[in-house]
Amino acid sequence: MRICILEADRPDAGFAARHGTYADMFRDWLAPALPEAVFTVHDVTAPGPLPDPAAHDGFLVTGSRAGVYDRLDWMGPLVALLHALRDRQVPVTGVCFGHQIMAAAYGGRVEKSAAGWVIGRHDHRPTAAGAALWGPEPFASISFHQDQVVALPPGADVLAANALSKFGGLTYPFPALSVQFHPEFLPAHVTGTFDGPDGGMVPPAVTAEARASLPGALDGPRIAEGFAQFYRRHASASRFSQAANLSQAG
Repeated sequence: MRICILEADRPDAGFAARHGTYADMFRDWLAPALPEAVFTVHDVTAPGPLPDPAAHDGFLVTGSRAGVYDRLDWMGPLVALLHALRDRQVPVTGVCFGHQIMAAAYGGRVEKSAAGWVIGRHDHRPTAAGAALWGPEPFASISFHQDQVVALPPGADVLAANALSKFGGLTYPFPALSVQFHPEFLPAHVTGTFDGPDGGMVPPAVTAEARASLPGALDGPRIAEGFAQFYRRHASASRFSQAANLSQAG
């Protein structure tokens, strides 16, 4: 299975030296649950064409320090790729910024959260749809965002929620799934951000509260199993659809 990680940002050099890139973190998180996957990485912020949907079995859009509403030059082509993945039924997932730009691309709305920064270890409760992926019990994951999906895209269903993120995970009537939280994050990734050059963007009171929340188990492996289940179910259907299209074209 070929999974392309669409890298929407890169950490500073000091963070990357200690923890790897954002793409590395996703690979480390998802690979144990999806050992058959071969991961490639494409920097969507760099000039040049984006990957061919037909060349991959699935895609994953990472987080970013940018906001969807910033409308940077590279976001338009990424939205066009998301539309192509939808139209070709190629499975795609997104995390944090990935969750937000998918929602915007598919007809929803994203704004800065009225709650301000949402950072730290938080519980999410799966909906009935989310329980099919992750089981019915609440799960713990790390959040690090100040933007939120505030209006659902047409046809989207909520997978998980809590008091700070009522649209904490979404699924679509085509093979797309996204979450607002960071299942790939470990506590060291949060503290490493606070202690690096980006730490100043977060108010000290928020930083202190977030640090205090970090001890305790995280359910990253459980969430990864749900993502792996999603890719396995839809990648085979995508291959069949693409093969059928090629056969008809011939």
